[in-house]
Amino acid sequence: MTFRDHVVAHELLLLDGGLGSALIARGLPRGTPPELWNLERGEEVNDVHRSYVAAGSDAVQTNTFGANLIRLEAYGIAGRCGEINRAAVELARAASPRFVIGDVGPTGEYLPPVGKGGVSRWHAAFECQAEALADAGVDAFHVETMSDLREAMVALDVLRAVAPEIPIMISMTFERKKRGFFTVMGDPLVSSLNELAAMGATAVGANCGVASAEMMDLVDEALAGVDAPLAIQPNAGAPRTTPDRGVRYDQPPEEFADDMATIAARGVAIIGGCCGTDDRFIASLSRRLRRGSGSSW
Repeated sequence: MTFRDHVVAHELLLLDGGLGSALIARGLPRGTPPELWNLERGEEVNDVHRSYVAAGSDAVQTNTFGANLIRLEAYGIAGRCGEINRAAVELARAASPRFVIGDVGPTGEYLPPVGKGGVSRWHAAFECQAEALADAGVDAFHVETMSDLREAMVALDVLRAVAPEIPIMISMTFERKKRGFFTVMGDPLVSSLNELAAMGATAVGANCGVASAEMMDLVDEALAGVDAPLAIQPNAGAPRTTPDRGVRYDQPPEEFADDMATIAARGVAIIGGCCGTDDRFIASLSRRLRRGSGSSW
């Protein structure tokens, strides 16, 4: 069964957890782009993927969140865009998951008057990454952590043009406001996800930004108005900064698993974790789902 068939059939798909935070736990120095480890410390990246597969993940996402030209340019390695993305797919595939998903994050730029970004610049940044991921044979794309609907739409347009045969998930990052959930740029949850689905996204959803308990409320709002399969990946609780250990997430894996099992029971078939969720969270969720269904999926 292909990734698209799996989503259309609405069969439960367990994604992985936070890749960046897992690499930091393995010694990624502050200020080092995680994507560079695809070339310099590939065994660490592959080990993270393997840990998620062993925990029960059906799909792993490539270490390419910041592997677009604009983000790589900031580190002086834009010329290695294709190399970095292709290596990431090889490392993910070597972990033997059911599916390898090409991860595509935001450029980090905003359009005027907030920032100095531009649509044509975004297009070129995503195109290089999309071509490399597609050539390397990903089963799907995941455009994630988008806070501006316009940038998400540019990414979707580019990916569809480069590889129309590869399904695309798109997740945006929302905050709770008095009138519901919105991105920091003011994009509302339901209409934004419906617009992306109408443009051809195979699945739409939310990741990062909120913890699992608050994500349940977001899911209720989305299920009431979004006409597309949902993909949901919350953080491991609220982040807090400590002087000795940097950013920490204190949610217990079992609590996360209970919340996510509830989300799955409400009709969300694509679930996983974001920042702070390591293989313990995915293993706990996998056990919780099997215990709840009485079967393996």
